[in-house]
Amino acid sequence: MAALQVLSTRPLAGKTAIAVGLAQGFVRENLRVSLLRQGSGPAAEADAISFASYLFASTPGRPVSDASGQASGAGEIVIIESDVGAEPMAGVPAILAVRGEVSEADVNLGRALGDRLIGSIATDVPPGRVEAVARDLTNGSLRPLALIPEDRTLAAPSVGEIRETLAAEVLYEGENDLEVVEDVLIAPVFADPARPHFRRFASKAVLAPYNKTDLHLAAIETQAACLVITGGGEPSPYVADRARGEATTVLLTREETPETLASLSEVWLRSRFRGERKAEAAYQHLASRLDFAALARKLAG
Repeated sequence: MAALQVLSTRPLAGKTAIAVGLAQGFVRENLRVSLLRQGSGPAAEADAISFASYLFASTPGRPVSDASGQASGAGEIVIIESDVGAEPMAGVPAILAVRGEVSEADVNLGRALGDRLIGSIATDVPPGRVEAVARDLTNGSLRPLALIPEDRTLAAPSVGEIRETLAAEVLYEGENDLEVVEDVLIAPVFADPARPHFRRFASKAVLAPYNKTDLHLAAIETQAACLVITGGGEPSPYVADRARGEATTVLLTREETPETLASLSEVWLRSRFRGERKAEAAYQHLASRLDFAALARKLAG
């Protein structure tokens, strides 16, 4: 039926979120969708793995060097995400992902695309800048299709990204590497107030010193996605025993709690798009602003 390329001029602009959100919208219009990650390198590998985790679209599960030969069948849309700054595919309609503010590079790419530019989607837009960004997209002839505001779920890191950032030792693997962590909680001094406090947060990581076994158990009992034990000392073996069969990943880091918290401060700015919760958030943002059926007809020509 049609192909659509998703482009950007800067890293972490939201191309994967847009591709996955569009794919879900087209599927709900009874269209078949293929997701392709064109390019090479660690970012392409990570995005291709993310595509493979979603069952609503077909995908090879690895990056492709050249997607130009990928034909789509009747009632099918092929969505192709390309590397940052990659040469746009000839003759293929494009959506431009713009993160936050419109840059000169965005405007130049839009001009270079010409009639191939279906429109642009801005991501991570601060609440007070929505109208200004929409105006800048329009003035830059970037044909705004949707604006996705700042979103806690889309920005949140996964359990796996927290583990990698801290270079932490895994004491127990909860098999939830892709689970989104929206809140990082520092455990209080005593366990009794900790339990009701922890229960207030659905998707959380809890930081607690190695010698606070009661707080470790409280984090596991309240279904923390991730328990980060700080200070480098060996926790009670009962903690790993209690975690067995639960969905809490237990990590050990050599840093004390304040240093661990500081180490995590940047992960929210470079978190990649992974997991079902981010996929649903991306779709909901686009569904409130886009007519997927009309967009599919436009792609079909």
